[in-house]
Amino acid sequence: MDGPALVIGAGGLGCPALLGLVAGGARRLMIVDDDAVDLSNLPRQVLYDSGALGVAKTAAASWSLRGRFPARANDGETLDIETLAARLEPDAIPELLARHRPRVVLECSDSPTLKFAVHDACVSAGVPVVIGGVVTWAGQAMAIDPRRRGTACYRCLFEAPPPPELSPACASVGVFGPAAGAVGHMMAALAHALLDPARSDGERSPAGCVHHFDLLGGSARRLAPKPRPGCSSCGRNFNEALA
Repeated sequence: MDGPALVIGAGGLGCPALLGLVAGGARRLMIVDDDAVDLSNLPRQVLYDSGALGVAKTAAASWSLRGRFPARANDGETLDIETLAARLEPDAIPELLARHRPRVVLECSDSPTLKFAVHDACVSAGVPVVIGGVVTWAGQAMAIDPRRRGTACYRCLFEAPPPPELSPACASVGVFGPAAGAVGHMMAALAHALLDPARSDGERSPAGCVHHFDLLGGSARRLAPKPRPGCSSCGRNFNEALA
């Protein structure tokens, strides 16, 4: 695939993820978000300032990235950014992937239901995906590569989205800005690593690994869970790996 990096959600995770992608060399991006910049976003959504209040986050993120990463003097290369300022419904994700053919997807929203829908669509389409989440001082990021047999997917760890009462929105529980920054930058690093040929095989690949951060406790852990037999998403890959 020669498509862009697709970033779903341009908030607390999406902003540092976008910065990390471009700083790492990504030049083609697609940003999806249906929200506008609000004053409460500014402490943790680092692409925005007071001049962007009321502006669609997709547009504000695009302007900010272009301003921070102007064309390089030696080759004139500029950022190629597409935007979709709309609410992404689960049943629209397969069409989005088929139309834009992204090289990698970063799921940065705060919706558990959307995370699972994006994951399932990416696994079905064979597109690498990085899924992140953050609440208060802690967060995690997981890299999934459907092209690699024998590695765990998101549903190997979490079979289904939690009920709404057990998954409060970030706005109601709060997010510590540096925690979002740490997880978002890790998501960008994992996305780059998934596409790095030098890390495509063996233990160097991040596929199936979960990185967990607890900034209050000062800990960072890397977990490599095994695929779950009978997983509704990657069970076929698991069985093929055993054959």
